[in-house]
Amino acid sequence: AGFSNQGLLTVLVLFVVASGISHTGGLDWYMGKLLGKPSTLAGCQIRLMAPIAVVSAFLNNTPVVAVLIPIIHNWCKAVNQSPSQLLIPLSFASILGGTCTLIGTSTNLVVEGLLTARFRDTVNPPSVGLFDLGLYGVPVALVAISYVILFSPFLLPGYVPKHTKS
Repeated sequence: AGFSNQGLLTVLVLFVVASGISHTGGLDWYMGKLLGKPSTLAGCQIRLMAPIAVVSAFLNNTPVVAVLIPIIHNWCKAVNQSPSQLLIPLSFASILGGTCTLIGTSTNLVVEGLLTARFRDTVNPPSVGLFDLGLYGVPVALVAISYVILFSPFLLPGYVPKHTKS
């Protein structure tokens, strides 16, 4: 338990990697090309949420969001969209993508570690495969992302900050 749990150690290592990527600016150019310059909120959310959900299925969602917050905030300025209508969908897409695989979220890793520890001495211990959670996670992610795109204009504030010259 504690710091010996493989799930926790994996998350800690991913935070180190995320910090390095964030400080080098290694993703800025790539994300700019991937996200483009859509003219509508729905276009922005689709371009943001689809790739983030896929990436978060294979990388832990917390470092993904931590690295992308400043990038998405700058992108909001470039496409004149409200950060509040794109940062919350960023988080949701990351969470939803993370539910699709074993390694997508730290909770899945910790629970799998606890399951392994609990049934270590049994003849046929239960296990969770990398994509076993996708049977339920993918349909839920698709429905939830569609919901966010359809209803976020009504549920999330649409404040676009005035940019001051410095």
